[in-house]
Amino acid sequence: MRTKIRSYISFIAAAIIASVTFGAAAQDFPTKPVHIMVGFAAGGTGDTLARMLGEKLSQIWGQPVIVENRIGASGTIALEAVARAAPDGYTLGMLNFAHVVAAELIKLPFKIDTDFAPIAGIAQQANILVVNPSLPINSVPQLIEYAKARPGQLSFASGGTGSPGHVAGELFKQMTGVDMIHVPYKGGPPALQDVVAGHVALMFAPAPPALALIKGGRLRPLAVTSGTRSAAMPDLPTLASSGFDYDVRDWHGLVGPAGMAPALVSKINSDVGKVLAMPDIKDRILAMTGDLLTGSPADFNRLIAGETTKWGTVVKQAKISSN
Repeated sequence: MRTKIRSYISFIAAAIIASVTFGAAAQDFPTKPVHIMVGFAAGGTGDTLARMLGEKLSQIWGQPVIVENRIGASGTIALEAVARAAPDGYTLGMLNFAHVVAAELIKLPFKIDTDFAPIAGIAQQANILVVNPSLPINSVPQLIEYAKARPGQLSFASGGTGSPGHVAGELFKQMTGVDMIHVPYKGGPPALQDVVAGHVALMFAPAPPALALIKGGRLRPLAVTSGTRSAAMPDLPTLASSGFDYDVRDWHGLVGPAGMAPALVSKINSDVGKVLAMPDIKDRILAMTGDLLTGSPADFNRLIAGETTKWGTVVKQAKISSN
């Protein structure tokens, strides 16, 4: 009996020592450069957010934060490097909406729910539902009525199969019962230009490029895709205000490899929170027509899990394929 008690006490003591050791190591982190892996090209939203974050974190940490763009396979090459890295916090990655959808379309070399440690949400962006101004449509209810009277005649553009604009359109179809044709493009700019030219009727468009065309009268905005009005576009109604539970946002957050010590995850989350609280960062994210996505690692984990379930259902019902 005494042997068992001594063994139990030794186990508890070892656990306490390990906890203290990990906690001390987390407080000392980092002692060398940190890398943030981004799966998309320089200049995109995820890359811009990573560089904004990295610049400020390097000031807080006193160590360089290096952003690496590893492009390809729907942004998953960069995340594979994170999944295979040591769980010491020195290799982090940007996870976003597109990765969750990609997981439903292609076989990935990792599992989002088990191979990563969610650290912190950073920002989220609503798209804007826009139509060509020649259409006699000025609201979402009018669009639904117009489309139902012309099944299979209206088309909507997107930046590609599985893109935020594509799945946003498919969710709209499922919730309203309208029959529209999806027209995928190789990127958002050519898709928007064809809506402007009248070759395609509408688009669930990324906000930054769409706003310039809206201000010039070349596109007509109907609503934002978020469940609440956007701080960057306060005068636009939401799709949800038309009577259905619609909420689509392109979100971005920071992850590390699975197995990171909780104290280390907590420290990085806290430091990211400090960056997001900086007035200049808030203003820059708002200028990108985005909203802050703050909270704990558990909050970010819940977002990832909820989005995985939601878009898995949409992809299956719409029978979206990468082929």
